[in-house]
Amino acid sequence: MAKNLPRSVTLPKGFKAAGATCGIKPSGKPDMALIVADRPCAAAAVFTKNRIPGAPVIAGKRHLRNGQAHAIVINSGIANDATGQEGVDNAVATCKLVSRALASLGVEVVPRDVIPSSTGVIGPQLPMDKITKGVLKLVKHLGRGPKFDAAAARGIMTTDLTPKAANASLKLSNKTVRLGGIAKGSGMIAPNMATMLVFLTTDAAISPAMLKLALRQATAASFNRISVDQHTSPSDTVAILASGLAGNRTITCPGKALSDFTKKLTAMCETLAYQIVKDGEGATRVFHVTVTGARSEREADRVAKAVVDSPLVKTAVHGQDPNWGRIVTAAGYSGVPISPQKLSLTIGGLGPKGVCVYRKGVPLALTPAQDRRLEAAMKGKDVYFTLDLGRGGERVSWLGCDLSREYIRINADYTT
Repeated sequence: MAKNLPRSVTLPKGFKAAGATCGIKPSGKPDMALIVADRPCAAAAVFTKNRIPGAPVIAGKRHLRNGQAHAIVINSGIANDATGQEGVDNAVATCKLVSRALASLGVEVVPRDVIPSSTGVIGPQLPMDKITKGVLKLVKHLGRGPKFDAAAARGIMTTDLTPKAANASLKLSNKTVRLGGIAKGSGMIAPNMATMLVFLTTDAAISPAMLKLALRQATAASFNRISVDQHTSPSDTVAILASGLAGNRTITCPGKALSDFTKKLTAMCETLAYQIVKDGEGATRVFHVTVTGARSEREADRVAKAVVDSPLVKTAVHGQDPNWGRIVTAAGYSGVPISPQKLSLTIGGLGPKGVCVYRKGVPLALTPAQDRRLEAAMKGKDVYFTLDLGRGGERVSWLGCDLSREYIRINADYTT
């Protein structure tokens, strides 16, 4: 599996990673991962807006107040959410375990510089005896390269069918800057900051403030524009560490360097976001909703979100049914003051493959050739809808996946 995955978190200079099985999952599948930097890094993260956050989210926010981190430790199988003070204590204790285990190898990492993260079933406390053994195993297996990247990507999976990884690079002040990332996410995916777990690394030299700004912009344009099932996880975390070892001039203020870095980070996050939606629980196809002609980005987001979240649109996509009425009416209840006389819908994307089915409030009679193109468009693994609101010049794109019988089976049996 490792050779089929893109390089990820150890591609940038200054990072090691590991994945391991410590017995949290009854299946015996990998259930822990660790990312460790060679030195303290500039760090930033965005977390769930769910008002019942997981214990690692509570601890992670505290640990990141100084904009610095040295390691990230993740367990899968148990979310450590709705676990009270004991859950928070266990998250902090896991960070201390990482610190002590690394110290035994001569690597000094302050517990507060460790970001904890958990994903899985809500409610149970972490089995700290298994976590302890898992941390020791992870530390012994740390390394750089495809094998270690893939092991870390597998260690954070829950209902995911495939591990998710990506990388990118760019030139900053004549130096090559690399970025890498792994993600997990398949269900409980609904945009409200970043709906899954994502761990990113870069060797860019960048201040914590600018790193935070870049991450927020990248998240808003990627992970905040995807939805599988409208359910915002309490564990959502997107964290990034920057080692600074690329040797570029340190980015300390907005400007071209920050803009270039943010664009590349956003593109990598979009790649990971697509992988998450494609692997949505029970998903058989991805659909892309592009809203054009909006007066503001917020307005376009509201319309696209309404369409992506609609169970009726999702089931139509699953059934390859070009039921355009579901799409335009979803736009109609989005809360945006749409004028039907200005609204148009094209299925299959813009260009020769696209078919306009609804123009300025009126359904169009299609030719046999257009009917065939429409049928082909709905059968694709990627389905494209373009809604023109006719109100302005803003444009955004969102991703969703179909709703299948398999989604129901997976979630009906999740804890049993």
